[in-house]
Amino acid sequence: MAVNAHPEFIFAEKEYSEATTPEERITALEKMISFAPAHKGGENLRAQLRARYKKLKEGLEKSKKSGKSTQQGIRKADIQAILVGPPNSGKSTIFKLLTNQEILITDYPHATSENTLGTINFEDIKIQIIDTPSFPNTDKGILHTTDTILLVLENIKDIEDSIQEIGKTKAKIILVLSKIDLLSIDERRKLEANLKSKFKQYEYFLFEENLNLEELEKIKRKIFESFPVIRVYSKEPKKEPSKEPMILKEGSTLGNAAEKISKNFKKKLRFAKVWGPSSKFPGQSVRINHILKDKDIIEIALN
Repeated sequence: MAVNAHPEFIFAEKEYSEATTPEERITALEKMISFAPAHKGGENLRAQLRARYKKLKEGLEKSKKSGKSTQQGIRKADIQAILVGPPNSGKSTIFKLLTNQEILITDYPHATSENTLGTINFEDIKIQIIDTPSFPNTDKGILHTTDTILLVLENIKDIEDSIQEIGKTKAKIILVLSKIDLLSIDERRKLEANLKSKFKQYEYFLFEENLNLEELEKIKRKIFESFPVIRVYSKEPKKEPSKEPMILKEGSTLGNAAEKISKNFKKKLRFAKVWGPSSKFPGQSVRINHILKDKDIIEIALN
């Protein structure tokens, strides 16, 4: 750990140590380089990080050219959604639109043969999303550990069978009706009426390929709001808050936030200043049990 390290550096260092793929390590290193100490003693650290970053990038490029897979496994992020559904339901098309990431899309079933990792960029956060192989080849393990399941269907008649395929899960299930652009306005109204009357226990949205940016952002927001989490930003005295928030569970305390950065932070924590929804006034001093709210900013004071 670097001396006098920024909380975001420590958090990124933790991400690097837990990374399972070159891509995850590269992303964590980019953050570490960005938040490395700016003083003279930090120059060697930055040089080491850049050298490590260059080596990883070169290795990744060689792997891509040779056609070898670099994915050793997918480490679950703070917030994760997965796409599931019957063959040819439109999962891969939705994955591409949400992530702006190229993926194999075909007219024949079971084109997705393994979990495909992507990222949804929404406001100032990244949502991990995974396109899974179609039923019945979906990885059952991920169904039990993910936070949100986006069940993609072309026909509402498939809902009950698909729910049985998913089985028991603690994840929130959102119905995604694809290929809606093929329906008339009257057919859409009937479809929504059926969803509201027969399947009112599920949230849903209608998805078409020609969504404008505003409609796409609404869908991303609905996905984000399915997670019971809050965003908290850390800052140093007299400096701007971090641009990338920590993701914490609803009801988290200042102590939880400190522990998210580093266990050492929680042990040394005396108090923090808070700006945002949970504060009575800007810069309020709070203790370890103070409950944080979405979009709070914290400035931690250590012993």
